[in-house]
Amino acid sequence: MIIEKEISVNKSIESAWKVLGPGFADAHIWASPVNHSAGSGSSFNGATCSERGCDIAGMGKTKEKLIRYSESDHLLSYTVPEGMPSMVKYATNTWQLTSLSADKTKLTMVMDITLGGFMGMLMKPMMKMMMGKMGNTLVEDFKCFVETGNPSVAKLKALKKNKN
Repeated sequence: MIIEKEISVNKSIESAWKVLGPGFADAHIWASPVNHSAGSGSSFNGATCSERGCDIAGMGKTKEKLIRYSESDHLLSYTVPEGMPSMVKYATNTWQLTSLSADKTKLTMVMDITLGGFMGMLMKPMMKMMMGKMGNTLVEDFKCFVETGNPSVAKLKALKKNKN
């Protein structure tokens, strides 16, 4: 199952990359579904860490392990070896930035999720819908944070909800 999302961000590729690449461990600052995140492991191909632990709303704790990181290509990709439902056999998420102009960047996010077993077959339509919705939220959150330096309205609501 492939879920692809794209969005234009009205900032330079360098500004967007600072949040995506060097800020990999800090997704909780801008991503609505992520309640907490922290980097771990040694540097990976220029990244400050090789893994990120996340506490994701509705899913719980996950572990994300970088498998590609390229500052020159403004690309990172990670697997999610821990924390996905048992019907998920393999999951990767790839984020890539492309410069459209001096102050405009395209973000492309591609989730590749392999489901297995009877439950995987049964739940595929619902998983595709849920992960698609999460993808939409993530790219919108990213755009808002890169453009304004502030969390999106959705992230602010998530923060408020977590405090209650």
